[in-house]
Amino acid sequence: MGADRTLRLELDVCAAYGIPHSTFLSWPEDDRDKALWHHIWKQQECPNCRTRPDEWDETKGGHRYAYIAEPRQCRGCQVKEGAQEAFEGSKDRGVHIVLIRNEEVLRRADA
Repeated sequence: MGADRTLRLELDVCAAYGIPHSTFLSWPEDDRDKALWHHIWKQQECPNCRTRPDEWDETKGGHRYAYIAEPRQCRGCQVKEGAQEAFEGSKDRGVHIVLIRNEEVLRRADA
């Protein structure tokens, strides 16, 4: 499989969609081509800001000021960062904070 770039790309797409390769192969060729193209296009995104180099490159139809920076505050990130601070300086290794829906509070809000 290492030498078969097409198969590797198809399997990456299958993993992204959570489908077996046989299901992917049963799609019409046009749909497969679009899925492969979209996967390649998404891989070109910066993992941090989610923009693509072409969007900034004026020689490729982009613009130097294609985006502006706008500060936004996320309550989820705020809660996570606050919880993470409790572990700073700790000797525990491998600790990361995840958000879990508080079903009890949400049930009371629906009532």
